[in-house]
Amino acid sequence: MSDRTGSRQTQQVNWRELLRRILKATGNNWQLKLVSLLVAVAIWGGLISEDATLTREKTFSDVPVTVTGTDTLLRNGLIVVSGLKDLPAVKIRADVPQKSYENALPTSYSVRVDVSRITEPGEQKLPILTSASTTYGSVSWISVSEVTVTVDQYITRRRLPVIIEQTGSLPAGYYAPPASVDPGNVVVSGPRTLVENIAQVAAGYNLSQIKPQQGLQYVAAPFRLLSADGSEISREQISVTSENVLLDTLLIEQKVYPMKKVGINLTGIIKGSAAEGFQVTGVFTDPAELMLAGNLEDIDEIRMLDLSSVIDVGEQRDTLIRALRVEKPAGAVYLSESVIYVTVEIKPVPPASGRVR
Repeated sequence: MSDRTGSRQTQQVNWRELLRRILKATGNNWQLKLVSLLVAVAIWGGLISEDATLTREKTFSDVPVTVTGTDTLLRNGLIVVSGLKDLPAVKIRADVPQKSYENALPTSYSVRVDVSRITEPGEQKLPILTSASTTYGSVSWISVSEVTVTVDQYITRRRLPVIIEQTGSLPAGYYAPPASVDPGNVVVSGPRTLVENIAQVAAGYNLSQIKPQQGLQYVAAPFRLLSADGSEISREQISVTSENVLLDTLLIEQKVYPMKKVGINLTGIIKGSAAEGFQVTGVFTDPAELMLAGNLEDIDEIRMLDLSSVIDVGEQRDTLIRALRVEKPAGAVYLSESVIYVTVEIKPVPPASGRVR
């Protein structure tokens, strides 16, 4: 019994001695030991972060989906006509290496739809693709895995005519001959279902855009694509070009001339004499004045307009009305009328007053 008691007391003394020695050891140079511990933890953390096999899951919301490969698709003679407009944002989860966790962004995974994979027209299902890298890891889940698109053939039509749709009015006192448009015809490319229905291109030209001054003026005009029945075709997926230059407007070229009112020269307009007992009592024109247009230096000195022929009243007893052509003066580019009506009023000669019978 005494042996057991002595052995137990000896063990207690040994444990107490061990604890005393540990406390003594940790009490000496404790600052150095603490630094060593921190260094060990940092080294351990660095080793963990450099290990590419250790990843953390990171979630991204409202990730935009981009579209790639459109140029390749067009070169292959195809175009997507629906399904890619306003693609909804998606949600993704990625397994990100520890060392890149804080720097990982949605753009690190290039969430996209690649249309260059399409090989034929019709309805197609395209997967939403993502990119993986050793730096940012890979996407493990995506909320939407594919999109459905409709594909049409991409065709080109050349030398489609351009017409001018003219509205508005010129500033008062000015004249403009028919405008010209540049280019006069265009090249149209896009989905077959749309391009085949285009009959012409219409440039919208408002005359009120013209400045009240003489000379050549230019106006940038928007345009519409029209079918044979005059209905408008959407330009959203159609390109309009001229000499490989993409067009968003057409150029209207307009000459502008000042105008002035000019009377009719009736000197020598009649020849001959009315029948006996009748006389010419007046000569009138309808209209009395014409509008004349041209360069100001050419028309400034023009005061009267001549007629191309005369009216023979020989032996006439009744009023005459004749249509006569107006001579266009040199330098004039416009006359409001080329023919006017001339009235020669013929009436009986009134009896002489106070005549003795």
